[in-house]
Amino acid sequence: MQKKTLSAIVAVLAVAVIVVAGFYFKKQGDSKATASVAYDLTSQPRALPEGWYVNSYENEYQAYGDGSGVVTLSSDVADDLRLCKKVKVNEASRYVLSAQIATEGVAEGRGASLSIDNYSLDRSCVYTEGLTGNRDFTETALYFETKPGQTEVILALRLGGYSEASRGTVRFKEVSLRSGAAEEGRYQLLEAWGGSGDEEDDDAFRDEEHYKSFFAIIVWAAVLSGILLLFGVYRNRRLLTDKTLPNTTYWSGFVFIVVVGVLLRLLLCALYRGHDTDMSCFIAWGQDIASSGTRQFYWAPGHDWYDYPPGYMLFLGGYSSLLNLFRVDTGSVPGIFFYMLPAIGADLGLSLLIMSFARKQRINNSGALILGGLVFLNPALLFLSGAWGQIDSILTFWLVLSFLLLLDRKRVLSGLVFGIAVMTKWQALMFGPVYAFAHLFLVRWGSKQGKDMWTDLLKTTGGAMAALLVMICISLPFKGDQGLFWFVDRFVTASAHYDYATVEAYNYFAFCGANWKGADEYILPKLLTYKQFGTIAICLAVVCGFTTVLRRYQAEKRCDRTLDQDHGFPFLAASLTMALIFTFGHYMHERYVVPILVMLLFAYAFYKDKRLLLVALLFTVTTFLNEMMAQYVVSNGAIDVIRGGREHNTVLRFWSGVEVLVCLYFGYVVADMLHDLKGKLSIMLLREEADAPSRLYTFIEEGLQK
Repeated sequence: MQKKTLSAIVAVLAVAVIVVAGFYFKKQGDSKATASVAYDLTSQPRALPEGWYVNSYENEYQAYGDGSGVVTLSSDVADDLRLCKKVKVNEASRYVLSAQIATEGVAEGRGASLSIDNYSLDRSCVYTEGLTGNRDFTETALYFETKPGQTEVILALRLGGYSEASRGTVRFKEVSLRSGAAEEGRYQLLEAWGGSGDEEDDDAFRDEEHYKSFFAIIVWAAVLSGILLLFGVYRNRRLLTDKTLPNTTYWSGFVFIVVVGVLLRLLLCALYRGHDTDMSCFIAWGQDIASSGTRQFYWAPGHDWYDYPPGYMLFLGGYSSLLNLFRVDTGSVPGIFFYMLPAIGADLGLSLLIMSFARKQRINNSGALILGGLVFLNPALLFLSGAWGQIDSILTFWLVLSFLLLLDRKRVLSGLVFGIAVMTKWQALMFGPVYAFAHLFLVRWGSKQGKDMWTDLLKTTGGAMAALLVMICISLPFKGDQGLFWFVDRFVTASAHYDYATVEAYNYFAFCGANWKGADEYILPKLLTYKQFGTIAICLAVVCGFTTVLRRYQAEKRCDRTLDQDHGFPFLAASLTMALIFTFGHYMHERYVVPILVMLLFAYAFYKDKRLLLVALLFTVTTFLNEMMAQYVVSNGAIDVIRGGREHNTVLRFWSGVEVLVCLYFGYVVADMLHDLKGKLSIMLLREEADAPSRLYTFIEEGLQK
């Protein structure tokens, strides 16, 4: 494949991105509210009307249409159950939202109502008077007035309300939104909830300015980290790595890096105290297992949303028991930091692994130390394990270790470690296809000594069985009365817990304005939903990963060799596959890109292509900002002031566009590397003997340097 062809492919992809995004933006700009709109609730039986989505605090609900224009919401437990649709409106205008509402056994809380639920946009929310008991269809109208600057509202057909949960069954039909006349009714102004006194207004204004100022600081922190990484590390990489360090200085430097990294994480822990929801869940889960055991952990009432795999839960239980033994106060900063230590330990382990790997690739002490520092002092990993308290570093450690063991032909042990990775976080399964490809391409197919092939196949089968066996063993303490493979259903359930196109992740869907949009909404009207688009993209990403491994295999096969001595290919293929999945797939969260940052450094250590280092640093900057922003906009008061606002949307779309461009550039780099390798190997085979493995290996490594 010629470079012109590669450039054309990248250009076509870029044009496709711009066209679809431009169509979306045009659609958004053209979606002005008309004087009167009747919303058709007709759907397939037991399905939701097109363009509507459900919000609920509980999982025990039913929401469906009957095929004739009637939608039913039902819950046996008290809930705030909403069928929502975001629509465009004109600012500073009056509107009437009307519908026919019927109730059956509605009790507690607010009851059934029509609502404008703009709390996630600007903290405003208004209702009609709630209906309870048993009622036939009753005409109900909500009169509301938008403020200057309000151009979107979220219509909500509702059972319950904020702090007013209700249960029962309610049906809606004939929903419409129209412009209202001044004399029609009492219009409720869509103002943010809060007091109306001058002193309270002043406090609210000061709080808003505080949150927006901190928002700006976060953006500048990411920009400055990018300047430091790109101009301090990338541009001076030769100056930093060409120095020769004695072993004593090498290890002294590493100790310094570890001390600084731990102190920075402790400082971040004191400032942030971890992500509110995640840290609370980790501590509560661990204490629950420590006190009540594992048998009913997933099956007790109210535990159906526990979505982490049993491997990490089992660790949390044992770790919490240990902390309880030493009477650690889990509500204090030291107690929270103790729960962050496993992820910090994984950061340290990854740093040691890449330093060892780099030394084996004939990188000197200085270069190996710089790579170790780029892991342990990586801004994205610092924030994730120190400020947030998430465990993606642990997942990354198990994945990297499984790849390294596989390359050393320790296939059974590699499979066992990969099984542990899956039981730590379900996202490990995204790397499963590349891991399987690596297994298959390392088999010495048709070797002169046939026993080599059968030995490889036997060990590969043993690796797969080891992965399955360790998953079953880890899951057994939680099985209860369920079947042996109960965890498969738990994975399927967990994958649908956040049924959104993207959740605060800087990727293509966020670039299109689909942050927190339902995955079943359309990216192209009547043609393609976000979930369908994402599914196609994920399949294509797996194909790209397979192609990457295949091309490497073909290049080596031309020399009658296997991929044994190419220790960079699984990291390169896995990074590319996951980058494409994160950028164009659905259900993505901001943290799913973290393994890419580390695996790209492993690929760079082997191939020594400066472009891989550049991509790793660019992904670090976008991920660092993404993590900081994601935690900030969902925390405490910032969610009311920042999330969904103009500043947030502008930053999110801009940096999402940057991430998409970085991903496309990464794809071009990989394609170009494979193209160059094919040409260089052809020349080599004309000049050298096919049985000169050491010279060939040196040629490949040096030829790929840029």
